[in-house]
Amino acid sequence: MFTPLRIGAHVLPNRIVNTPHQTHLAHGGRVTPEQIAYYEARAAGGAGMIVTGSWAVWRRTWTTPLVNLAAAPDAHAGHVALAEAVHRHGTVLVGQLHDGGRQGSSAWQRLPLLAPSAIADPVVREIPKELEHDEIQEMIAAHASAAAALCDAGWDGVEVFAAQGYALAQFLSPQVNRRHDEYGGGLEARMRVVLDVVAAVRDAVGRGPLLGVRMNATDLVEGGLDVEDACEVARRLQGSGAVDYLSVSAGSNELYPSWIADMAAPRATFAEAAATVSDAVDLPVLVATRIRDRSDAERVLSDGRIDMVGMTRALIADPDLPRKLRSGQDAAVRPCIGCNQGCLGSLLAGGALRCTVNVAVGRETLPPPVVRRRRRVLVVGAGPAGLQAAVTLAEQGHEVTVWERADRPGGQVSWARLVPTRAELGSIVDHLAQRVRDLGIDLVTGRDARIDDVMACDADVVVLATGSVPDRTGFTSALPAVAAVPGHDRPHVRSAVDVLAAGPRGVRAVVVDDDPHGQATTVAEHLGALGIETHLVTRSIHAGSWAGPANLEPLHRRLAAARVRLHTSTWVQRIDEDHLVLRGVFDARTWRLDDVDDVVLATGNHADTSLYEALRAAGESRPVIRLGDCLAPRRLDHAIWDAATIDLEVSCAP
Repeated sequence: MFTPLRIGAHVLPNRIVNTPHQTHLAHGGRVTPEQIAYYEARAAGGAGMIVTGSWAVWRRTWTTPLVNLAAAPDAHAGHVALAEAVHRHGTVLVGQLHDGGRQGSSAWQRLPLLAPSAIADPVVREIPKELEHDEIQEMIAAHASAAAALCDAGWDGVEVFAAQGYALAQFLSPQVNRRHDEYGGGLEARMRVVLDVVAAVRDAVGRGPLLGVRMNATDLVEGGLDVEDACEVARRLQGSGAVDYLSVSAGSNELYPSWIADMAAPRATFAEAAATVSDAVDLPVLVATRIRDRSDAERVLSDGRIDMVGMTRALIADPDLPRKLRSGQDAAVRPCIGCNQGCLGSLLAGGALRCTVNVAVGRETLPPPVVRRRRRVLVVGAGPAGLQAAVTLAEQGHEVTVWERADRPGGQVSWARLVPTRAELGSIVDHLAQRVRDLGIDLVTGRDARIDDVMACDADVVVLATGSVPDRTGFTSALPAVAAVPGHDRPHVRSAVDVLAAGPRGVRAVVVDDDPHGQATTVAEHLGALGIETHLVTRSIHAGSWAGPANLEPLHRRLAAARVRLHTSTWVQRIDEDHLVLRGVFDARTWRLDDVDDVVLATGNHADTSLYEALRAAGESRPVIRLGDCLAPRRLDHAIWDAATIDLEVSCAP
């Protein structure tokens, strides 16, 4: 990882690359102080090269003012400032030139999407306008103008984006490109636009700046670009004499978001396919996706077929990852857990980039809280919120003690991590527990926080992170007149945590889902994978609404692989000894599901406020702060946010 690499006229200090990803930190398409601070933090942390993404090349496919417009007339000063900030730390700066084609949105500009053929994208589902010849020439010229705008501002180069089903990849794909002119047909014709763009960009920026191309090793879809085609594309790009490196990815929207695969996907997902492409050329090759730590990176680089590793989500989670790894502080690296909630999920919701485990993302310009007085703090609960609170407070200089009822830290994550496709959730607990040890925090496990002990403890502040407990009534807000499902208290009716802790019963299980946090689908997938005939009953119109666009399709592929049978827009009218009576949510139909051995209620949680209420009743006069689920049952990112942003000067103010 830490061997320098020469590419063209530039030398990367190491092989770790922050690959392109959207931030939504732009304003009106221009660089902002927040964006500069975000990228500078990754440069200061030691990334060898940063490839910003995605800088829109022309207004016709500019999707939102939160995305940078490379050649905007007044963008130059921001581009200069960003280059200066990154270069201060010896990092090479490259800008990815982006055109979404049919993988975009007309919601903001109200103009039709432009694509090589008028075929709707499977996710966006808008029918685009087929590019006419003069529009193709305009698109080529726009790439050149955008490249010149960045390089004139002092950037080290640009990367042409011809992968992952976006505009130029649509020309390359035999599945999507159905043109009958000089830009469609065989591979040579389908490549014409890409080669024309590369030539125009090189002509615009000259020989000094880097010119990379991001391309697919495979589209991962029948009828799309395959590895053999990709090798030929790579050879022709090398043969152009204009390209300095290749960034090899895979996938398109048919398998969205395969190139941003979540924790269920194999590590270094595309490394072998990228190595095959690398074997066909002499250009340096970069690969990304699910490369999250030293072992992943070194394994990819070890045989010399791959030259650089993209560790983008790992660098979102911890921008200091390269510096820490170089100095052997592997255990100090805050791990990416591959959940796609704060990063991809936030972007798809229209917000700025965030991170579940790193609350500083997008907020790098904000100063740390001022600590005027060192306090003694008792933290009750060592789930993610409690552990993060302890670390945050100790790093601020406070004296912290943690009491945990269980014999190990982790809270509900300790159970979720038992499911193989959710196992990486546990890595953030392991990291925080290690930080607790490194900071000398007194963590006492097997210690139930009785009210008398808390009242008598020598602490100035009490922080409660006592979590939440499962709702066991089967109540759903979709049918609010029914306070509890008849039969909810039968002995074969359990919670998701019960099942993960004790295992399945019998051979046929029903999971009842009204859960905003993934418990229902996690336990259903787990049971199905164990060979249990599993039925998932959900009041929603589809299972897994918690997953959002970022994770929904991969989740349903896993549920299908586990043979989980889905009953949507359905609820439970009654639970009997060996069967359930189901009912429609939108109609009065009822029907039976027979021979049921195990019923799992995953219908949300209630905040565990018992200790908080007891302290109030006992007249506790010290500040009592609640965090995470015991304040309100929410997601992991909310729990960590509560704890990482705790400020005793504010919370303890009179």
